[in-house]
Amino acid sequence: MDDTFSQIRAAAIDGRAINIFYRQKQLEQLCNALIKRSPEIREAIAADYGHSPTEIAVELHSALQSVKRDYESLRPDEEHKREYLIAAGKDARSVKKLAGIVYVQPCTHTLFYSVIVPLSAAIAAGNCVIVLLENNLRNVSAVLRQVLTSALDRDTFAIAENPVEDPALLHSAFVVNQLGSDRWPRSNILASPMQSRTVAVVDRTANIQVAAHELVAARFSFSGTSPYAPDYIFVNEFVKRDFLQAVVGECAKLSGGLATNGSDEKALEVSKVDNRVTALRNSDPNARVVLQEKRMAVVDLIARDRSVLAKKSEAPVMVVHAIRSLDHVIDLVGGTAEEPALAAFHFSNPASGKYLSQFIDARVSFVNHVSREILVGPAFPAGHGIDPEVRYPGDLFALQRPAFINASTSSVLIGDALSSSSNATASKLCAEATAPLAAMKRSPGGGVGFFEQGFLMNAGLLLTTTISVTSISIYWLTRQRRALW
Repeated sequence: MDDTFSQIRAAAIDGRAINIFYRQKQLEQLCNALIKRSPEIREAIAADYGHSPTEIAVELHSALQSVKRDYESLRPDEEHKREYLIAAGKDARSVKKLAGIVYVQPCTHTLFYSVIVPLSAAIAAGNCVIVLLENNLRNVSAVLRQVLTSALDRDTFAIAENPVEDPALLHSAFVVNQLGSDRWPRSNILASPMQSRTVAVVDRTANIQVAAHELVAARFSFSGTSPYAPDYIFVNEFVKRDFLQAVVGECAKLSGGLATNGSDEKALEVSKVDNRVTALRNSDPNARVVLQEKRMAVVDLIARDRSVLAKKSEAPVMVVHAIRSLDHVIDLVGGTAEEPALAAFHFSNPASGKYLSQFIDARVSFVNHVSREILVGPAFPAGHGIDPEVRYPGDLFALQRPAFINASTSSVLIGDALSSSSNATASKLCAEATAPLAAMKRSPGGGVGFFEQGFLMNAGLLLTTTISVTSISIYWLTRQRRALW
């Protein structure tokens, strides 16, 4: 470990970053430096990625709002009360032990956001931070090195130009691995499952225009590199034609707003589009290219080969595949994945949306909209709750270490039983244990479900037919008898 990281480790042992006023000062300096250098940051993002001015503004806004939110979460009075709960004779149920050192390995997608957000959250939680910013030709990396080293205390913050390989540091620190693909990462690793697919379903009950608008924005924003850009869109065969027409219309609106700067990045996007379309047509000779421009394409996939529908893509290409029913898509998505989908976007009526979100295994589901916040930055860390507005909550960088000073009622009762030679307390415990369950009120009927509706409809048809036939038979028999008389 080099001298800088030894300094970071020493600061973590001393607890230098724990003081809440120190944390406030660090976040103030960070926020002010980012605001001051924001024009330079916007230019660097445009040069590296070729994003539109709107996309750059969204990334900058999302990152700075996260810093401000972390700063506002620091409240010295509440922190002081929590610290002295035990001294005041109260249980400290929410006491946490800090990670100490947080090592951030950012992804290249929206690099500025991907660095700033976990850095800010880790500082707010009271940790020392090491950020990996490799010495490459990216303008954003160069600007971040300058801004972060000038704004933050070098005793508690450092930049690594190469991936950290020190096993002692990697096992003791919290690692924010935004390139991670482990389904079950170690407890000290916040891994973003970037290689998991994102899927979308458009049912016949959906508002087609809304679905097309939302999914085109999700697939083609930020050059299609977001991990939450839908890799495959499954559309009911009865509305597929209408959906594709709506998609072409939305693409026409979007293409006019695409950025024209960043020529190197544009050339890379064109190559990605061509390669992706070629790969899809090779895997499915019947695939139909609905639209193909330099920086976007829409492909209607015909083949039902499940292996084709299992690959992640970072190319700005929308892949559409027809489905027959909700159960068909549930089987199709579940049969082509070994792990949950990264996200699922369902467009349908609320009842069908509930059904899809229940039976399509996804880390997060959205019904009838795409949350735009999630398109910026890395995937949410696996194994933790998801709030679309907060990518890295401060609690992720701390361990629960509760402290109790007051014994609970059950603890006092069990203590009396164990310390007493009398059988009275033990008898009371046995009486409580063997008491019957408390009666719970239940609804006498379970309502009318899918199968019940089918049964009632069939029964109604059968009953109606039987009554009609019986009535006609009686009528004709009566007429025949009268004719004979």
